[in-house]
Amino acid sequence: MQRSLKLPAYLTLIVLLSACDQTKKPVDAAATGAEGEAAEVIIPVQVSVPERASISEYFETTARVEAEARVEVTAQGMGKCTHVKAEEGQRVARGDVLAELDKEESLTMLRQAEVQVNQQQNQFQRAKDGLALGLTPKVEYDNARFAYEQAVASLETRKIQVDNLTVRAPISGIVTKKNVQVGMLVSSGMPVFSVVDPSTFLLVIYAPEKELTRVRVGQAAKVAIDAIAGEEFDTTVRRINPGVDPQTGTVKVVLDFDKEVRSRLRDAAFARVRLVMDTHEDAMLIPKDAVFEENARHYVFVIGERSPESEKTATETPATGTDAEPKSEATSAPEGPVYLAQRVEVDTGLEDSASVEILGGIDENAQVVTMGQHTLKSGTKVTITDTNAVLESRLAITTEQALATAKEKRAAGAKTLPALGGRRRMR
Repeated sequence: MQRSLKLPAYLTLIVLLSACDQTKKPVDAAATGAEGEAAEVIIPVQVSVPERASISEYFETTARVEAEARVEVTAQGMGKCTHVKAEEGQRVARGDVLAELDKEESLTMLRQAEVQVNQQQNQFQRAKDGLALGLTPKVEYDNARFAYEQAVASLETRKIQVDNLTVRAPISGIVTKKNVQVGMLVSSGMPVFSVVDPSTFLLVIYAPEKELTRVRVGQAAKVAIDAIAGEEFDTTVRRINPGVDPQTGTVKVVLDFDKEVRSRLRDAAFARVRLVMDTHEDAMLIPKDAVFEENARHYVFVIGERSPESEKTATETPATGTDAEPKSEATSAPEGPVYLAQRVEVDTGLEDSASVEILGGIDENAQVVTMGQHTLKSGTKVTITDTNAVLESRLAITTEQALATAKEKRAAGAKTLPALGGRRRMR
């Protein structure tokens, strides 16, 4: 009796499992295609051929423009500032007056010193005449002479003190800093002005010790100044410090500007320096992004022979009719012929920020993949396209066309959603 009750239950379970198998087959068929093979993806890439040009290897660093002739002008006297005769940015000549300090007290002391000199001079003259007549002893003469000489020295000191109350430019140049105002009490040794000579502008960089053998006097360098956007200036190595800084392991290198360039520079302007370490003329170059490294070797992808099977697929007429389902973007026919991408090992030479020198591995006629290569492997089917043209064509689509395309894609996706949802519930 119990066996007869269990038999219908087993039959029901078998029917349900069979139904699930039947519903699963259309899903697998839809995913793999009519012949049971996975849909083939053809990757669009952009290519270019090597070009001949010169390339240089650079040591890149930063520095600030500085003047070799730079003076921090300090006050030599002490007093209240009464006049300021120079402003920042003003060009001055050597000896020009920059500021004046109060001289009233010093001038009074100078006049006292002058009176003292006259008095000691008269006494010395009388002692000299008396010695000549035998009326004055030699000791008295010597004392008068010493007193007179001391008064003269004191007068010279007072004159220097008065002169120090006038702040003068020690060199010809441009005032870059002013630290004094009228009425300010200035003390001796206080920095009041900064003057630089723009004709002595230069750059100081610090090259690594290992590059010392590759740096020489007269070597060229390219310099970009942030304050002068869009221009790059040529400089040369003027001198190299023979010693190595033990703390940083670098060597001081001085770069010199041309005379006409110095007049356009500004003190302490930020500069980006590219010191030319080596240059190869007529080198075969490809874009730097096209080269990738793997296990210390360099590779590129090049376009190989055409793929006949893919060309045939690309030229087939798509199915039409009311029951035909729209094709996805991955299975749509590619534009143009289809090729096979091949990975090739290359020997590289010099490189800069944009290009790499190729010494071997490919020839000048090779079509090197410059965009889209990161998704490739040897044997991948690709089609050549122009990225800029594609972007321009897409930007040219109107809003109405974009909305219509989006509606078509939504409608195509909605046809497959109910069937897939039903199968999931069956499972």
